[in-house]
Amino acid sequence: MLLLWQVVFWLCACVIVYVYAGYPFVIQCLARFMGKGVARAAIRPTVTVVVAAYNEARGIRAKLDNISSLQYSEGLVDVIVTSDASSDGTDEIVKTYDPARVRLVRVEGRRGKTACQNVAMQSATGEIVVFTDATTRIEPHALIALTANFADQSVGCAAGSLVYETTDQSPTGAGGAAYWSYQVRLRRAESALGSLVGVSGCLYAVRRSAYRDIAPELISDFVIALHLREQGMRTVLEPAAVCFEETLAQAGQELAMRVRVAVRTIYALVAERRLLNPVRYGSFAWQLWSHKVLRYASPLFWIVALGTSLALAAKPLYLALFSLQIVLIAAGVAGFLLQAKRPGLLTKPYYFLLTNVASLLAILRYLKGERIVAWKPIR
Repeated sequence: MLLLWQVVFWLCACVIVYVYAGYPFVIQCLARFMGKGVARAAIRPTVTVVVAAYNEARGIRAKLDNISSLQYSEGLVDVIVTSDASSDGTDEIVKTYDPARVRLVRVEGRRGKTACQNVAMQSATGEIVVFTDATTRIEPHALIALTANFADQSVGCAAGSLVYETTDQSPTGAGGAAYWSYQVRLRRAESALGSLVGVSGCLYAVRRSAYRDIAPELISDFVIALHLREQGMRTVLEPAAVCFEETLAQAGQELAMRVRVAVRTIYALVAERRLLNPVRYGSFAWQLWSHKVLRYASPLFWIVALGTSLALAAKPLYLALFSLQIVLIAAGVAGFLLQAKRPGLLTKPYYFLLTNVASLLAILRYLKGERIVAWKPIR
């Protein structure tokens, strides 16, 4: 029995190390030596910008003004705001804009962001459709940078480069920014190797001809990459298409957001599980397993590793390994408890713990059959 527990412990430990360190290292090496370039060119296709909004009266005017300030050929850009049954005056603000340039499409029944995007695609006329969140600020050159990727016929989606801005020194904000920096390095490598396995919903562009409706309960900015890969097309990262989003300062808000994203992603992985077949989808399937499946399952591996190391604690090595895990958890909890006092070095253990707790809660909610379709603004 002790031998079995040792095997289980090391198996779980290796999976965790692979997910957070091994996979990023391997894919960055592969991208360096086997990376594929994108044949970018200065083209000017027509563009429809889609903003899915629910009760965004506080910021929708600034968002539309931001879009109107973007550098692009005059007359080639129009905007669709899909209002998910907003009740705070969002619709009335959108209606004050020139309807030839900014169209309001109201969706009744609180159907969620993905459903709103599907509805917007029914009336989108641009050759390229750009999706962006109501709270995201876009740099002036971003549209030009995004559309340049579509000169390459293998590209079906181009993702913007998101930069998180911290308005305070909270560990949640700092941890979120640090985690996203890690994610950006990973996404650069995945893009260079062939295709991203998902994009940030803050800013991405899609060929209208390649878009397929997405089930409302699934997260669109993940599934879009899967649908395009099925069509033999790439999803790439465009570093020059910069956009900005504020980090969340409150642990509860960050946890709720992480759980919501994780639940919808798990549903998407199950619904689109055919893409996990490495025989058919090669390196893309490997990326999905590594970046998504094992990442979300990592708290389960951690729980098993914790339990088996405790069971083996009579041996000094496993006692030390168990103690290290307890220290990491304690550091994360301390970082949470000391949020208002700027815990410094405890920020990363705290955020690492938060993301794993979010994944665990998402797995439990999925197993209970809970679905998350609608969303509420939290910024």
